[in-house]
Amino acid sequence: MKKFLVISDLHIPTRNKEIHPKIINEAKLCDGIFALGDFVDIDTVIYLQSLNKNFYAVSGNMDYIDVKDYLPSQKIVQIGTYSIGLTHGSGAPFGIHKRIVNWFPNEVDIILFGHSHISFDALYRGKRFFNPGTAMETYGILIIDDNQINFEIKKL
Repeated sequence: MKKFLVISDLHIPTRNKEIHPKIINEAKLCDGIFALGDFVDIDTVIYLQSLNKNFYAVSGNMDYIDVKDYLPSQKIVQIGTYSIGLTHGSGAPFGIHKRIVNWFPNEVDIILFGHSHISFDALYRGKRFFNPGTAMETYGILIIDDNQINFEIKKL
């Protein structure tokens, strides 16, 4: 069994001053971090990356250019038997999963995304979609076992 922290939309320093201590603690304890964009500044990315050697991240629409140069806008990660697509998302906050479903190949099992600041967990067109919400209010935990996945939303 592996446990991952899933975060998005930290917005540091534009809307938020710092990473919540609970997120920092989880980052150190988990097997890895999935970070889904809108860090805003590169220092936030580098700091999160220093907390866990298994750091998987993509940039978001509000990230400064140095973050966008450092991170891809989409990524696919293989964890055990699961293929996981990472993206930030775009457009109106509702129905993002319907817009991004075709951004990844059919063999992706899970799509992690952010952007809306609204936590979301649903099965759509054979893929599991999970949005942890904004890291100013919530974060996600993804637990991967050989034959099942579990998502949890934690409030800050």
